Amino acid sequence: MQDDNAIIALIRAGDKEAYRQLVERYQQKVFQTCMGFVHNEADAADLSQDVFIKAYEKLHLFKGASQFSTWLYRMTTNMAINYIRKRKFRSWFQRIDDEKNEMDIKGGEGADAHLLRTEQKKLLRRALERLTTSQHKAFVLSHYQDLSNQELADVMDLSLKAAESLLFRARARMQATLKQMVKSERHEM
Repeated sequence: MQDDNAIIALIRAGDKEAYRQLVERYQQKVFQTCMGFVHNEADAADLSQDVFIKAYEKLHLFKGASQFSTWLYRMTTNMAINYIRKRKFRSWFQRIDDEKNEMDIKGGEGADAHLLRTEQKKLLRRALERLTTSQHKAFVLSHYQDLSNQELADVMDLSLKAAESLLFRARARMQATLKQMVKSERHEM
């Protein structure tokens, strides 16, 4: 198996098919990262495709100062954040359709268990939305991609200490937000 730099050299030499190797190597990780931001499989798939198109178009800008995966993850997170900004509010009807489709797919699951899981996902999404952009990035890359703190620092172009601090603040804010949301829901009952 060729390393990323060897594949990039082939692409730069005119072998357009070599790019497929990079796509196959990173498509699942890019998709998972996108899911961590957009929480919708169709949107994540579209966004992943856009990431790989842009990465191909911008490959000439990759200098090799960092690993290709770091460069690609940075591009993925930036494009995901821009995607969210452009489509901040999805229509109410689309959310209902998504939930209906999920219920159809999970038909064998008990209604109570499905409802509980759906509510938990909603709480997590709302808590993620309350993070700052950099905290959101750090949390998604750490928890959805299992990046180490050093890999997180590389992707976000931070020192290791700054990345650790950012991730700590993101986790603390998520925890506080979730506690607050659960507490307020109990008071509403």
